[in-house]
Amino acid sequence: MNTLEQKLEAAGKRFRARLGVAVLAGVLLLVVALPLVYFVQVVSFRISPQMAADTASVSLSGGVGWVLSNRAYLFGGPAALRFEAPGFISREVALGPATGAGPVAVIMREAPVNVVITTEPALAQTRWRVDGVYAATAERFVQRLPPGTVRIEVDHEFYRVETLPVEVKTGQDVARHLNLRPVAGTLDIRSEPGGARVVLDGLVKGVTPVEIAAVPGGVHRLQVLLDGYQMVEEEIPVTNRSTDIKRDYRLKPQQTDVRISASPPGGVLRVNGVAAEAARVRSLEAGRKHVLGYEKPGYVAQSREVTLRPDERAEISFQLQPEWGEVVVRSAPPADIMVDGKAAGTTPQTLRLQALPHRIILTRPGYRAVELPVMPTASAPLLIDRQLQTERAARLAQAAPFLSAAAGVRMKYFDPRAQSGGRFTMGSPVGEKFRRANEFQRRVDLTKAFYVSVTEITEEQFAHYKPAQTAGRNLPVRDVSWLDAAGFCNWMSAQDGLQPAYRFGGGQLQSFDPTADGYRLLSEAEWEWLARVAGRREAARFVWGNDTTIPAGSGNLADESAKGSVPQYIARYRDGFAGVAPVASFAADAAGLYDMAGNLSEWMHDRYSLQPPGPGQVERNPFGGRHGDSRVIKGANFRSASVTGLRSSFRDGLLNGRDDVGFRVARYLYGKE
Repeated sequence: MNTLEQKLEAAGKRFRARLGVAVLAGVLLLVVALPLVYFVQVVSFRISPQMAADTASVSLSGGVGWVLSNRAYLFGGPAALRFEAPGFISREVALGPATGAGPVAVIMREAPVNVVITTEPALAQTRWRVDGVYAATAERFVQRLPPGTVRIEVDHEFYRVETLPVEVKTGQDVARHLNLRPVAGTLDIRSEPGGARVVLDGLVKGVTPVEIAAVPGGVHRLQVLLDGYQMVEEEIPVTNRSTDIKRDYRLKPQQTDVRISASPPGGVLRVNGVAAEAARVRSLEAGRKHVLGYEKPGYVAQSREVTLRPDERAEISFQLQPEWGEVVVRSAPPADIMVDGKAAGTTPQTLRLQALPHRIILTRPGYRAVELPVMPTASAPLLIDRQLQTERAARLAQAAPFLSAAAGVRMKYFDPRAQSGGRFTMGSPVGEKFRRANEFQRRVDLTKAFYVSVTEITEEQFAHYKPAQTAGRNLPVRDVSWLDAAGFCNWMSAQDGLQPAYRFGGGQLQSFDPTADGYRLLSEAEWEWLARVAGRREAARFVWGNDTTIPAGSGNLADESAKGSVPQYIARYRDGFAGVAPVASFAADAAGLYDMAGNLSEWMHDRYSLQPPGPGQVERNPFGGRHGDSRVIKGANFRSASVTGLRSSFRDGLLNGRDDVGFRVARYLYGKE
């Protein structure tokens, strides 16, 4: 093989090697390119307006791919394109699998441009409006506005309102300057009286009435002056909203000063009859007569007349002297006098007191104090002449028909003297049918008014005193000892602030005060007077009257329902209760009290005695003897059936409590006479 052939052979081997590499590279390119072509997403877009499209630049701001011309080539997943053009607001558009095949419309908005407007003069309080909408208050207008034509309004109160049309173009800042024109106003100045000099900003403009024209915008100092009158001074603004200004002044006379001193302090200063503040210096109208007065309760008032020139000063002094008056005080009977808490002797007496409010009190032991407000004057003596009331008479005059006592006990008022003078005969005469031998007739004089509970004391009321003893119901408390009943009375007195009637020691009664105004048990005489006389035309044998036939509803007695439980019962009488009944289950009797005819017998204060009264003896407010262990009980109960036991004169003695015995309470209207 020659050299040429060898070269040709070598060249053939190199060609075949290069061809193999090229084929292999093509195969590899197809292997790689075919999947890429399959997974590439091509998105086209269209930019508007055309001005933006001509200068826009588009870049890939998110995802994988590239942008060529008006297309984006994306490899899987979401992506975003950023569009930018001079004079327009940049935009970003998100692209993804849901983006359609058609071109994406990208609309770009024109960017705002700087608008600057200055004025001559430059004023900080200038108000700026854009198309009628308030924009700012500033010396100049500086804002960014979108392209377009706008109307900018320039408003300063001392200059005319100017409206400036401004055309804003894309990408072009705007700078404008405006000369402001001042407003001009007119002042119409009048006064009463007229002829006053008018000075505006230090220059005299004439006398009232006067019209001042061509007043430039601004705040002007106006003065109106007239001899003998106070100067009027006012700052008047002339603005673009107020150019025609009118003033009509009522000039006040010129004032002059009066220095005032007054003693004693704390009084009332009057100027021309009108109360005024008691200042040390007063301003008064010059050239006019004025009346100044000073007064204070308890002193003689003073007044002064003064007329001063405008340039004159005066000093006025008031030195008030005490005013005294006489008070003639009389009373029957004579009484001690207290004036404002201090002793002032005994009536009759003439007192010399300052003309101020005073409080006079007349007191005498056993009499109701008289308290009188007085106001003496120097013009005439004041006479006080009082008839004193005894404490007893005063309490009688003020006694209420009912009162509510401790534990809710309701009390009723009785005055025995108002009925038959308080005198009656208790007990029963010898020979009266069904009478017992212990019912001695006794002449009694009840002279003191008293209150008595309208019902027997209930379990609920007694529970306030001894909670463990009762069930707290509206049933009358029973089976209580006389000492417990008296102890309840003392407890009530303590609750109501009254003098206790009983004094105990060692669990026993030590003493009894018959003059106390505190609560106590009824006396036998009081109970019988209530049951037989009170509220009735004549004394009766029974609570309901004199008839032995018991009227229906008279009280809780041993009726037919008690048959078999008591030795005796009342035939054909039905009261609805086999045992004890709640208090006030039946109508009140003639005296206005409940259950005097039955339910429970009642403890009396009196000791039980079989000692008859002496011949012709009249007992005054008796409370029984001082000796004896047992106490009197009065009144029928739910076990009573015999005529003897139903009579109001029936009496018995009892040592200990019993289940058919209760009590009611009483108290005098007043204590010692």
